[in-house]
Amino acid sequence: MQSVEVFRFVNLVYSSRALRPCRAALEELLFFNPRQYRVREGIVALQEKFGPLRLEETGDRLCVRVGNCEAQTLFVYDPAQHRSDPVGVVVFLRTSSAEVAIMHLAVHPDYSLQGEQAGVGLGIVLVEKVKEIASQIAGIKRVVFLYQRELIMRL
Repeated sequence: MQSVEVFRFVNLVYSSRALRPCRAALEELLFFNPRQYRVREGIVALQEKFGPLRLEETGDRLCVRVGNCEAQTLFVYDPAQHRSDPVGVVVFLRTSSAEVAIMHLAVHPDYSLQGEQAGVGLGIVLVEKVKEIASQIAGIKRVVFLYQRELIMRL
């Protein structure tokens, strides 16, 4: 796990892993997020194009699949919250030789723009982390946020 200081007082931990005991919290975050209605059309379109998003257990870990593909997933934990559940998650895939696509992004309601931890800007932080990861992959020239009207971010 890598720890990164974000804004003033928040120390977030990023990991590509989520452990099985987090399953209920992760399902809540991914599938029952109260702000999901805002991007519902995009989520439905993505499912039609790539297949449904689902959680699978592999040993003691959880992985996220999109259709038949195991997606890259970045989970975010806030050690100050003293719980082992992720407070945010971003799911992305390499969709071509030059492109990484963000398939899904979710933040805990406390970290949304109306939440107690709104100042963290967790949604933006997650997009920036995907851009950072993508910039280290040979050949990738852009990150596309598919369910937000195909927002394209050049690297």
